[in-house]
Formats: sequence, structure tokens, C-alpha cells
Amino acid sequence: MTLRTRLITVAAAVALALGVTAPAAQAAPPSGLGFSSGAPFLLLDDATLSNELVAGREVGASWVRVVVNWAQIETAPGVFDWGNTDRVVDAARAQGYSVLAVLAGTPAWAQGPIPSLLPGAVPVDPNTYGAFAGAAAAHLGNRVDSYEVWNEPNIPSFFAPVDAARYVGLLRAAYPAIHNADPGATVLSAGLATTIDTGAWTVAPVTFLQQMYAAGAGGFMDAVALHPYTFPFTVENDPNGQWAQVDQAYGTMVANGDGGKKIWITELGAPTGNGPMAVTEEAQAAIIGSSLAQASRLPYVGPVFVHALRDAGADAFDSEQNYGLLRADFSRKPSFAVVQGS
Repeated sequence: MTLRTRLITVAAAVALALGVTAPAAQAAPPSGLGFSSGAPFLLLDDATLSNELVAGREVGASWVRVVVNWAQIETAPGVFDWGNTDRVVDAARAQGYSVLAVLAGTPAWAQGPIPSLLPGAVPVDPNTYGAFAGAAAAHLGNRVDSYEVWNEPNIPSFFAPVDAARYVGLLRAAYPAIHNADPGATVLSAGLATTIDTGAWTVAPVTFLQQMYAAGAGGFMDAVALHPYTFPFTVENDPNGQWAQVDQAYGTMVANGDGGKKIWITELGAPTGNGPMAVTEEAQAAIIGSSLAQASRLPYVGPVFVHALRDAGADAFDSEQNYGLLRADFSRKPSFAVVQGS
């Protein structure tokens, strides 16, 4: 996860002024609770990885979202190194987790004759990604049965330039390849970022989903993934109504014949610390509790993943390091108890 454009119109301090307080207890998402640690999860040593997975079970998580980084695994066409991915997946499975694998990251060789230096580089030929997706599903076998095709393609941090039709090319290549390797797999579309329409730069999630269907995504996803961040507000006091994207996305699915499918919320949360996007730890607890409670009321919502279980670092000014329910030293923020009580 990187800094992304969000519709945040006031400073985080306003959230506290609006009386944001942590709820007492919330209903757990009926399809299961998970957590996401993003790419840094793959960088943990074995002991830290084990400790983090134990903490996830203590908070009540039964799912973990793991990045399966194509750029690091297939550094040359047809040459695979699954070692680090296997290490993380096996550790999670050993502790009883179901794994959601996010297939993302483009190796330089798949970017064309002039590789991009930008993090949102995408493959020139979607079939190369499809081949990797099939290889991943075949290799992971019965250890993984759920796959997310890319991450946040509606913002340039992960998909540049933003183009729904081009993203659907990846989806249409990956979907049959995964199912050929694992017929029982659940294939999710990429989690869509909470952002606004700014022309070709960023596309709001519901708009992007509508564009996906127009480009032929129907029949090439078993569920839709969203990232409905509302910070610095709770769902109830958000003047921007960001949670409405969940209902609106489901309406789009119904309109396109996918009303029987679910929306997986593969990221939600809020950063603490003292950075420009940060909220207080108490506000974080209230925001996450509010989102989990709302998700539990919606019959079309599948598993819900909190981003993240533990802070990625100790720099309080870097909001991206401070999404955790736990601080970097494993001490608990108030949000840990809120999620644990769900």
C-alpha cells in the first residue's frame, strides 16, 4: 500500500472534534475476518513472521492477504523462484489461516523494450500475466484457493496509466488460467482504491467498476474487491459518504447480472502517528469498529481484511508505516481490542 489520492477534506483532528469514540463491541463479518500486511509481510524474518501470525489469530483473524509478487518470482521468462512466497504461505497455513493471494508486480522483462521506473508498471502483453497467474495457482495448489487479480488499478501508484479496459485484459487472461489450474478457486477482481474521478489520472471505484463491466469483465471474476477507507471519519459521520461505494458497487454488480456474487473488502483501516493523513489511536479504533459493524450488516459482503495487523515501521510521520492494530514493537493500540471484540 502506498500513498494514494483520497477524498479527505479536513484534517484528522476534526474526527476527534466530531466525537469519534471507540465502539464497545461489533459483530464479526459473517464470512470471516482477515488482515493485510502488504508487500513488507514478505520481508519479515521467520521469528517475526511467526509472532505476527500468532497475534493475528489472537485478534480473531482466520484470513491473511499475501502479496505474490510476480516481479520477484519470475525474474526471467519461465524462471521461477517461489521460495519466499512458500515460506510465508506455509507459515500462515501452519497456523490455520486461509490465504488470499494478491497477484501483482510486473517484472522488467514483461514491461516491453523500455522498462518503466514507476511502481505502477503493467505488462505489455496481458497473456504474460495470465501465464504467471496460472503458474501461481498450479504451484500453490490446495494451500491457496482465493486469488486477487492485481491491486488498486484505479490509481497510478499501482496501474499507470489508469485504464479499466487494459486492466480487464489482465483479468480476462488470469481468470481462465487460474481456474484451469484450480477449478475450485475464487478469483477476485483487484481491490479498488477509495479515490475520486480526476479524468485519466484517478478513477473513482464505482466508475471504474462500471468501466470494467463495459470492457467485458462480466464472467471473469467470482467476486469484486473494494478498499472502502473512510478516515478520518467513521462510516456514520463521514461527510464524503465513502462507504456508499460498497452499496453502489453492489448495485452495479446487480445491474450486470452479478447480484449473486459477493464484495470482498480486502483493505480497510486508518493510519495513526503524526503524519499528514494520521488520526489518533482512539479515532483509528472507532473508524475500524464502525467499518466492521457496517460490513457485518451487509449480506453481500464476503471476508473483510483490516490493513494492517502491525505497523510497518517506527517513523510516526510516515502514515504508510502506521496502519497497524499493533505498533512496530507489537504493543497493542486500542483498535486491537475493538477488532478482537468483534
